[in-house]
Amino acid sequence: MRVATFLMVFIFLRAASVSAQEVRVISDWKDFGPIPKTWKQVGHVQGHWDQTDFVSTARGTGILVNPPKPKNGPHLVSGFEHGDMELELEFMVPKGSNSGVYLQGRYEIQILDSWGKQIVNSGDAGGIYQRFDLETRRGFEGKAPRMNVSKAPGLWQHFKIVFEAPRFNARGEKIKNAKFVQVFQNGVLIHENVEVTGPTTSALFEDERELGPLMIQGDHGPVAIRNMKYKLFGSPVPEIENLRYDYYKGKFQTLAEYEGKTPEETGSLNKITWDLGHGVLDFAYEYTGSLAIEAAGDYTFSLSTFGRTSLYVNGENLLEDGAEPSRSKTIHLETGKVPFKLIFYKPNYPGRRPQLGFYVEGPGIKKSPLHDPNSYVEHVIRKPLYVDAIQEPVVLRGFLSHGGRVRTHTVGVGEPIGTHLAYDLQLGAPLQIWRGGFLDTSPMWRQRGESQLMVPTGATVDLAAGPAIAKLPTRESAWPDSLRADLLQIQGYVLNRARRPTFKYVFDQVAVEDYFEPELDGKAISRTLTYKNFGQSQDYWARIIAAENIEAIGDGVYLIDKGAYYVKLANSVLPGSQIRNTALGQELMVPLSTSPEATTIQYSLIY
Repeated sequence: MRVATFLMVFIFLRAASVSAQEVRVISDWKDFGPIPKTWKQVGHVQGHWDQTDFVSTARGTGILVNPPKPKNGPHLVSGFEHGDMELELEFMVPKGSNSGVYLQGRYEIQILDSWGKQIVNSGDAGGIYQRFDLETRRGFEGKAPRMNVSKAPGLWQHFKIVFEAPRFNARGEKIKNAKFVQVFQNGVLIHENVEVTGPTTSALFEDERELGPLMIQGDHGPVAIRNMKYKLFGSPVPEIENLRYDYYKGKFQTLAEYEGKTPEETGSLNKITWDLGHGVLDFAYEYTGSLAIEAAGDYTFSLSTFGRTSLYVNGENLLEDGAEPSRSKTIHLETGKVPFKLIFYKPNYPGRRPQLGFYVEGPGIKKSPLHDPNSYVEHVIRKPLYVDAIQEPVVLRGFLSHGGRVRTHTVGVGEPIGTHLAYDLQLGAPLQIWRGGFLDTSPMWRQRGESQLMVPTGATVDLAAGPAIAKLPTRESAWPDSLRADLLQIQGYVLNRARRPTFKYVFDQVAVEDYFEPELDGKAISRTLTYKNFGQSQDYWARIIAAENIEAIGDGVYLIDKGAYYVKLANSVLPGSQIRNTALGQELMVPLSTSPEATTIQYSLIY
């Protein structure tokens, strides 16, 4: 990003022409606004981490591609204006490219090839770009992302941006700055509650307004955009009318234990809260009232609690009695007064403060609290306990949530350079790789640490679950989802001088050593699978990768799931390797050598 002159192509429609009552999905770009001729709509785009332009495109719709200089030029500017907004999109850049997303055409979230950069600033991918002082010719303000979670050039990346527009009084004087409430890149929170005092460098406008268009920068470098969707906000939060409470005293383990009893106290409230002077233990509250619904549509009600709750809306038991700390459900409501009842009770759990958060989101309404601020304090619910690799690799045992189930025999390996992985000892295979922070281990220690989960704190890439080595009766046999316990001997791992683990196991008559290390200055992970086929059987195979789509793009490089990550073989050809179709997608496999001597398979995961 730099100061530059530029050509603008845009036409404004009235903001009211875009309904704030729904998620707007830009699929073929007809609803976005006029598209400059330099931007081409395609159905597929392919890149490479070492190429400064896209390798190829294919006919179709859904993806807008901007070419490199000097063929690019006009910015992509929406035909609608927005105020408060929640925006999601995916982008892809070639090596060294540069673009940006401008909220209201004024406030930029940077798009840049920042792959593998160890120290980032406001000019890197995900940064809130700096402002520029024309008199001093210097930049100021700006905000770097919390961590660099950028993927390799040629891979699809994701932004989710929650933005609040500036506010003005009746005289047109600004009374509140624009704010990036949250910015996520590749699933990781990189900004939170960052105010912007004015337009950032190379904005469309020098002034600030309540409304403005969305803009994708088009005059700097090639970029591809797809899967854009957004919500517009600005409608008032429904008011609660006739809010009342009933208080019951006692150690209630279930709803039935107090239903039908006479409440100890009743009264009226302005806001929902559990803190009504009755202590922190042994109580039940019922809150009743009505919500003033001004616009018909789908409304999502959410509860964030410590205690048991249930929720009734318009006579429907929307959220049944339960103790989950966070849950939500959507219901369609018509205009008018809608009755609700919220039940909250807390048995005797000494040492834990009650928590009751009640939220609504609906047509033009961002997720907003209906409770008093003191009723729910977020940090009381969850305090992170981060583990990072600072000077040497860190190896940590724990459970991992993967593919909708909890894996109990997993090991996290963190690297100081910021490339990490999780390995399943029962499968002899990696489950996840990620870049950024290493682990949040608070679920392993909070209260009794019942979940024992370790949670990656960077941008994760999920790998298919399943063993790396398997015995197949025929080439067409389905790959197993586990290894037979009676044939598997898990031998743990040993650390080398650099304190990196080599995982060891024996499956049937094959002894395996599995070693990972960063390469390309932390931009990739190299895997070396060493095995000895003592039985000299021809039925053993190694599965390099399994995914929905595997595309060979030359020189031993494979593009996975059309831009999720790359696999690169150390040798451009593996004898006997094949890509085969499966019920779930495709697999890249190679037969094991029948030699009892040590043989290696080596490849890299580039992401």
